[in-house]
Amino acid sequence: MHAIQYFSLFAGFRHASIMIMMAATAFCGTILTNGDAYAQSTGPSSSELRVAFSVWEPFVIDDETGRHGIDMAILTELAHRMDKALSLHPCPWRRCLKMLEDGDIDILSSFAYTAEREKFAFYIKPPYSRVSPVFYVRQGKNTHIAQYADLKTLAVGSVVDSRYFEPFDSDRSLNKFEASSEMLLLRMLEANRVDTIVGSDANVDFEIRRNNLDDIIRKAAFRPDHHNDIHIAVSRNSPLMSQTDQISKIITDLREEGFIARVHARYWPASDDAVDAGKPIHSE
Repeated sequence: MHAIQYFSLFAGFRHASIMIMMAATAFCGTILTNGDAYAQSTGPSSSELRVAFSVWEPFVIDDETGRHGIDMAILTELAHRMDKALSLHPCPWRRCLKMLEDGDIDILSSFAYTAEREKFAFYIKPPYSRVSPVFYVRQGKNTHIAQYADLKTLAVGSVVDSRYFEPFDSDRSLNKFEASSEMLLLRMLEANRVDTIVGSDANVDFEIRRNNLDDIIRKAAFRPDHHNDIHIAVSRNSPLMSQTDQISKIITDLREEGFIARVHARYWPASDDAVDAGKPIHSE
């Protein structure tokens, strides 16, 4: 083979190799670009308000009429004023907390403050409600709770992962039994499996009325000098962190307009936040 022919053949192979490499690079670039587009398309939508909730009457009620309650009314109005579609994600409370921490949802309602939770949750101020811890005992049973020290000899029921007051929350000397809901705690108390239960007044009072347990269960004399403000919490891993000022403004407006008071009057008339419902609640 002549040298000039050999050189031409070599140049042809070299040109083909370069063309193949360029095509491969372009193909990989297309894959990466499409991959980024896919990742963006499967992420949270800016037009959605992703809200996790756990049934906690009267704040979240899930019955034959659907989902409603104090939180549902406020969250529906919040989404409306933010021009977002409300995307609801029901979950057990512990799972809701994990979703908020991971940024799988934007908002969790019925949230009481703890320093531990503040690491992953931004608390919207002002709060929209307030609950108080109350101890309940069986009617006709000689369970005497006049002061905190009286709990030391009792079996005490509480809801898992709930925060009530100090020193109760961190007191490891107490004989505590946990359940997933206030209703289960009431059944445990009714069956004499515990001596007393602690719960938020709004929730336990609601369950007692709904299940006609007034003749069986009563409030203990001891009342902790403590209240829990109830907030909306935004995940610190949510894109919604850039809109916390807007959310705070909306909650402030809802309170000043009487919307929050009317919702409480409808679902929790005994609440300090309740007033006579003079106007309809349009968001429901």
